[in-house]
Amino acid sequence: METITHKPLHSIWLKASVVGSIWASIEIILGSFLHNMRLPMSGMFLSFIAVWLLIAFLQIWKENGLIWRAGLICALMKSISPSAIIFGPMIGILSEALLLELLIFLFGKNLIAYSLGGAFAVLSTLMQKLLNFLVLYGFDFIKILEGLYKFAVKQINIEQLSPVWLVAVVTGIYILTGISGAIIGYIMGSRYRKKNNTNLDIQEISLQSDKVLFSQSKGQNYSLILMIVNIISVILILILINSELNVITVLAFVTYLIFCIFAYRNSMRRFRKVSFWASFLIITFTASFLWSGFSEGTIFSYDGLMVGLKMNARAIIMILGFAAISVELRNPVIKSLLYHQGFASLYQSMNLAFSALPFLISDSSAVSNRKKIPGISFRKLFGQAETLLTLFEKDHLRRPQIIMITGEVHEGKTTFAHSVINLLLKEKIKVSGFLAIAINENGERKGFNLYDIEKGESSNLCTVVKTENGVQTGKYYFNEEAIKKGSAILDPGNLSGTQLVVIDEIGPLELKGQGWSNAIDNLTRNMTTPQLWIVRNGIIEKITRRWNTGNIYVFNISGTRPEDVTKKIREVISLNQK
Repeated sequence: METITHKPLHSIWLKASVVGSIWASIEIILGSFLHNMRLPMSGMFLSFIAVWLLIAFLQIWKENGLIWRAGLICALMKSISPSAIIFGPMIGILSEALLLELLIFLFGKNLIAYSLGGAFAVLSTLMQKLLNFLVLYGFDFIKILEGLYKFAVKQINIEQLSPVWLVAVVTGIYILTGISGAIIGYIMGSRYRKKNNTNLDIQEISLQSDKVLFSQSKGQNYSLILMIVNIISVILILILINSELNVITVLAFVTYLIFCIFAYRNSMRRFRKVSFWASFLIITFTASFLWSGFSEGTIFSYDGLMVGLKMNARAIIMILGFAAISVELRNPVIKSLLYHQGFASLYQSMNLAFSALPFLISDSSAVSNRKKIPGISFRKLFGQAETLLTLFEKDHLRRPQIIMITGEVHEGKTTFAHSVINLLLKEKIKVSGFLAIAINENGERKGFNLYDIEKGESSNLCTVVKTENGVQTGKYYFNEEAIKKGSAILDPGNLSGTQLVVIDEIGPLELKGQGWSNAIDNLTRNMTTPQLWIVRNGIIEKITRRWNTGNIYVFNISGTRPEDVTKKIREVISLNQK
């Protein structure tokens, strides 16, 4: 028997999960409000709140590295959008956290460091806006902006006002806002810590585990090759656009556009918005009128029109490319690879943070009247944070232990598991779940039946014969109705009193996010009942990385007796019932 031990998260990751989930809930609530109200400097206001929050929590939990971890978690929580990972806000949030963490690291935990960090964090939102425009539209945007400024100051007769003064004033506003956020956060956090105000009147917090990092879009296929193709395509088309608008450039542009529309249909929502195409027209015509700066005595410039079209073509390709790449980043293969390369703590922290997000959003002061700014009670948030930390500590450790039966293909894993189950049933242990019973004809395997252990009923699971609505994996076509039936068997609501849940088998289909994948997600996050998994050799490591569970006990049927597995299952069940 091989034991794969569950490694508990370090306390700093648990605390970062709390801060990250609270920060994300504020970003979602206030961000939506400010976006709908079209208020100016909304990014500065959100950054001010973030600095306030982070500095306050740093006074309560004085741990190095808390801020950047919370920032990383909050940034990744922007991926709850079903269409694509939202790169802009993610980068902005992470930049704020890293700058704040860096200044505190350099100058220590004191008010001066907090103020400097807050100033740079809030100022970074202004820098990001400028960078976003440069990435999307290129440096031609600077010339058009300069022309627009000259035109504006001329109309109001303040041509003597240098652009430097305008930049200085705006920069000063952002810096003072960041300093203010840091000072207020420092004062509030220090007061809360000194008063030890943890017994606040807050409602019971419930966790929901229906949000996961890089959740997969329904019906979306993933491919590492396509991700590479997208990256290369974006780079090549941008080179073509920046060189010259010719037939080859137009063909490449249109081809990639059509490809993305069909391959990533759910991620193209931004192009359905009227505001996007309105900005397209504004940029094009602004470039046409301001490119020459009226120096040639003409109102309209053909060169400016071409520059405007190039800028918009560049923006469209960037948006298309990032949307497509963000979809491919949800590939379970990528998640599994990152998890193996030292990102296990991050993924476990993300699952905890996502589980708290629905409550935090619903509990916050939602915007029922769009003319009213949603309120934020930081005192209440601190109390919720203490409660969340306790819940996260318990939830993280309450994971089901897994007994895994493994062997080679067609070696007899299911038969072995059936023997184990019969021994358990004789001991009056309640077993639920299902087995995949092979269908053999003339010595050839033709498919599998789904056998409901509790009811003793069988139904066709998959066959080698091609079916119209079947999901193909390898040579087998899986019956959707049987998949639904199996998922219903694994529903926690149907497992009351069950002492062991059997899943036969977990394989390539589940690693792709299909088959029993969602049901297993639900089980591993919401039940502590021990589980018996049947897994073939060769994919054990992928399976153990795919799901966050308790200890895993691996039994290879070669050289193992059913009695050995039964004994271990009894031990695990006994521990779970304590």
